[in-house]
Amino acid sequence: MKILHVITDLDRGGAEIMLARILPLLRTAGCQQQVICLSGPGNIGKIIQENGFPVSYLNMKRSVPDLFAWIRLVKMIRLEQPDLIHSWLYHADLYVSLADLFVQKPLVWGLHNSTLGTKSNRITRVIVRILSKLSHLVPRRILSCSKEAMKVHQALGYRPDIMRFVPNGFDTVTFKPDLHKRMVLRNELRLSDQQILVGNISRFDPQKNHIGLIECWGMLAASRPDVRFLLAGKGLDAGNPIIRDLLRSAGIDDKTILLGIREDVPALLNALDLFVFSSNSGEAFPLIIGEAMSSGILCVGTKVGDTADLIGPCGRVVEPDDIPALLQACLEMLALSEEEKKELREDSRRRIKEQFSLEKMSQGYLAVYREILAS
Repeated sequence: MKILHVITDLDRGGAEIMLARILPLLRTAGCQQQVICLSGPGNIGKIIQENGFPVSYLNMKRSVPDLFAWIRLVKMIRLEQPDLIHSWLYHADLYVSLADLFVQKPLVWGLHNSTLGTKSNRITRVIVRILSKLSHLVPRRILSCSKEAMKVHQALGYRPDIMRFVPNGFDTVTFKPDLHKRMVLRNELRLSDQQILVGNISRFDPQKNHIGLIECWGMLAASRPDVRFLLAGKGLDAGNPIIRDLLRSAGIDDKTILLGIREDVPALLNALDLFVFSSNSGEAFPLIIGEAMSSGILCVGTKVGDTADLIGPCGRVVEPDDIPALLQACLEMLALSEEEKKELREDSRRRIKEQFSLEKMSQGYLAVYREILAS
């Protein structure tokens, strides 16, 4: 089976990471694969290439229509002659769908957003409206990593009967409890093993709701002065004046560690005692929560996308933007006995291994691919 994956960009993001992780498993199942990226090289593109998969870049500028890039895409599809094309993210869905006028290959779209909301740019919203019409004409199947995303897009006019739900899978070998990594990272941060550390790993973006998160942490620090905090990810560093001002206003600037972009996410997660997920829109099936649970870390999250289905009975889930409820959930988790915490950590990892493994995800993708080619 020859599969061509087309994706909008290959910077660090949920869909991009999942593509990089699923490629080797599909190769093991006998799939020959190539990737075309509409934009230029990114961090995930390098990882994909290092794993032995060819990646071609069309070098399109973000949100700028490019006729010549589309023509190159058509030519590349004709040259490669894949059995099936899998597009990832809205812009890739649109460009490949238009290319289908000339190449006519079986096409699978991928859904990786649960909501658009007011924070989505105007061009993306227009593209989604166009795709809602094209969904009745072009793709054979629409793969969604989120049940909530399916509901939202059906309400927007997407064709419901060709949608298939395959949840994201997690690398439980990379993301696992690791006492050595915990100790090394905590030594770097000058924290003892007994120091309670609450953290969030994300990018600085309005949908991540760092304003609400830091407000919650400020109140948490007032109730639990023994707690320290950690923020890591793009824009979550001392060079961000907005984050510095928020921390100062909440009274926790001297209690919060700002790390910015880090590549050692498994170690960062192991260093935490509680992970707090505060997004209020846009999420479909948050990778970082599954990675934290796979690492045996207690989680509190907001009910966006499929967060509630992912966490299940292993943590606490509250409504988005409900800061008092988020605070209460954090306090409840920290107040558990050591035995209760140990049981929840074990249950969290077991839940990911049994229900949300990468192997299950690859099997789901293969089933959809075979369903299309058989028809």
